[in-house]
Amino acid sequence: MPRISYPDLESITDPETLAILDRARRVGTPRPESQAIRTHVPAVLKTFTAAWMDTFVKGVLDHEIKELCRVYVTKTVNCGYCSAQRSVDADVEEDHYDDLLMFDKSDKYSEREKAALRYTDSIVWDAGLATDAVWEQLHRHFSEPELVELGFFIALTSGQQRWIKTLDLGHREVMADTDAGLSTLSAS
Repeated sequence: MPRISYPDLESITDPETLAILDRARRVGTPRPESQAIRTHVPAVLKTFTAAWMDTFVKGVLDHEIKELCRVYVTKTVNCGYCSAQRSVDADVEEDHYDDLLMFDKSDKYSEREKAALRYTDSIVWDAGLATDAVWEQLHRHFSEPELVELGFFIALTSGQQRWIKTLDLGHREVMADTDAGLSTLSAS
């Protein structure tokens, strides 16, 4: 059981909150369990969801790059709950995630993807990794609006994943009828 209780979802009547939870049921990423916890403070749920939708689902940067960086964060912070999730909107094959922790040595990733993953490393782990050479690569592959969006999204997902990890959430603990957003390995 999670370290913060799941609220009684049947008692929620706010249409916006219900729509957010319905999306979690249908799409996952974020999954119903983490969204249910956020319903304890509706402003947190709505603020997080708006930022997530604007910078992960929508936005100026292609979704596949953001999903690759999101999964990379899950693997590097070792969040089992988050690493089992996949965006249904991203056109990324499961085996494309296999070498993420060794992306610099892998031939699976384009130079653009590697630049985004280096940026992710510098935001999550060590700002000193964002050398002039890394910034040169970033500016070669991304516009400044894309860099702002990706940087914000990486910071958002990194912080949320670290928090979620402390909660000890499990999949299918809320809205147990859905596997939406789970990787094919986790859904089986």
